[in-house]
Amino acid sequence: MPSSALSYFLGGARTDVRLELVEFSHPSFSQVYRKVRNAAEGVLVTLEDGSAAPFDYYPMSIEAMGNAGNLDTGVRISFGDLGEVLPRELDRVYADDAMATKPVVLYRVYRSNDLTRPMIGPLRLQATAFSFTSEGATFDAAAPYVNNNKTGETYNLTRFPALRGFLK
Repeated sequence: MPSSALSYFLGGARTDVRLELVEFSHPSFSQVYRKVRNAAEGVLVTLEDGSAAPFDYYPMSIEAMGNAGNLDTGVRISFGDLGEVLPRELDRVYADDAMATKPVVLYRVYRSNDLTRPMIGPLRLQATAFSFTSEGATFDAAAPYVNNNKTGETYNLTRFPALRGFLK
């Protein structure tokens, strides 16, 4: 755990707020989306490269899906009205035939009294699963598989059309 996070949890003032920020992008998206979960007026933070970036407030829930100490780290993010925006952006990805490239999600946590550096992160994740309901959109973002070893041969219907007869 970084020393900033340790000092926050062990000795931070009661007025300090843990700000959760999400940035998601894809080469085919019309823009980079930067949202903060718990700052109603939005925030202007300093990113890792030294540039300032505004994050707009958006009501959402962020649920941890794994432990940051292992390779299965991830988050589940649920949006309200952004459910209207995400389908259009995914349609744009589909139209560009870029479905092989997964959207990138950067998750950061800042202290409300220090917006110059993240307390946790950025965690670079990939959006893996989307679901849309009448209330909005939910997607899972997980760590990319960096050590993906494969052995043998992949059997699919494109290479072996006769396999179709074995499917129910």
